[in-house]
Amino acid sequence: MDIYSIGYHHSHDKEFVIDRPEGISPSWLFLLFHAECEVRIGKEMRRVPKSSVLIYTDGTPQYYRACNDYYMDDWFHFTVDPADRKLFRELDIPLNRPFPIGGAAECSEIIRAMTYEFYNSKDYHYDITLLYLQMMLFHLSRDVHAKPQTTAMKASAKYDRLVAMRWQIQHTPEMIGTVQELAEAYAMSVSSLQHSYKTLFGVNITSDLAESRVNRAKNLLSTSSLPLRKIAEQCGYHSEFH
Repeated sequence: MDIYSIGYHHSHDKEFVIDRPEGISPSWLFLLFHAECEVRIGKEMRRVPKSSVLIYTDGTPQYYRACNDYYMDDWFHFTVDPADRKLFRELDIPLNRPFPIGGAAECSEIIRAMTYEFYNSKDYHYDITLLYLQMMLFHLSRDVHAKPQTTAMKASAKYDRLVAMRWQIQHTPEMIGTVQELAEAYAMSVSSLQHSYKTLFGVNITSDLAESRVNRAKNLLSTSSLPLRKIAEQCGYHSEFH
């Protein structure tokens, strides 16, 4: 993929309209809408909510406009080669039709970083821009195909606590006692913790903790000469028999 122009949080008034009956060739166009707008798909006009993405392929007619007092989007024009087209097919990202995403804020932050790298002159700035683009496409695919109950939770203090908790579970399971104790340490009820953890990460917290301890044990058994008693301690088990 090659990017040749990009913009972040570009805003326009209510008269804004883009009308390209022949599209652009060989360019594709990526749009992340930050305001409600109208888009023509074929002969049909659709009202598209903010936090939606539209990716036009080369040569596809483009028509979109403001439908309220203002319009805002993130955008970039880019070209693709056969390998890139294969990647889009594998990721199964919708093309030439708008689709809503739950992670619009995260996606927009990546585009902001892409824009900064694209227009600066530091070493490897363009290579970094393309890496950001690939990362965003993987985020988009995951967002599009996520089950409704596992879509990204909005950024909040609770979200931050859960992310920190999972890091602790995966990296220091020996520091964790019971789920009850974990809930108390993070100022949450057990039921709220179990529900929120499963919603955010798509896995049961008890199973995640058990798997983390088993993985730690496997690693220590294969890479150290520690006695079983010490390995049990470092994995959060009560004894080597457990």
